[in-house]
Amino acid sequence: MSFKRLVSMDIAIIGNTDIAAYYASKFALHGHNIYMACCEKNNVIVRNIQDPNNRIIYTSISDAALQADFIIIATDPIEVREASYWLGDVRKKVIIDVTANVFAPEDELVKTVCAIKAITGSTHVIKVFYTGGYENILKPLFNGGSVDLLLLSDSKKAKEITKIMAIEIGLKYFYDFGGSDNIPLFNEITKCWRKLKLQNEKRDVVNTSLKIRETRK
Repeated sequence: MSFKRLVSMDIAIIGNTDIAAYYASKFALHGHNIYMACCEKNNVIVRNIQDPNNRIIYTSISDAALQADFIIIATDPIEVREASYWLGDVRKKVIIDVTANVFAPEDELVKTVCAIKAITGSTHVIKVFYTGGYENILKPLFNGGSVDLLLLSDSKKAKEITKIMAIEIGLKYFYDFGGSDNIPLFNEITKCWRKLKLQNEKRDVVNTSLKIRETRK
């Protein structure tokens, strides 16, 4: 299926995380209006996000959700419930849960997509995982092929809108992870990938330190 480029849209991005900043800068760069907000207890949001077109507006969660055509939840997992309560009436809006890309302690992990559904009443909630930085880990799993974004939702509408918006920011290859019955598997797999990525990063730091020491001898 091919997609035409969308006109400028209003996008709410909720969270003060690296992945929130990533999506905000990407969508702003492509001409969309971004309403950024975070939970009340975390009210100092990152403001050094690349925004050459002055498309990013910093506001409250409720205002961001009201203005938005669709919503991206990019908080720490433990903040998902609080953020969902502040969204207000978003039952007809697509909500994209990107918290699978957020590193968090084990005791702060929650069933985010289930919480968002239960609190907001939206039937168009989708859980995604962006594979940037995980390429070496994932290539063997997909026979060397490219997968930019994993999608999990019971809503066809949510999946199609997410694909269209992802293509807008340069993502091309998608893997459909099915519906809500696969949430436990999705959560377990992405948790393992985050751990592997951290281990690889630590190993790279150690190797770099050893090389520096060798060159100084």
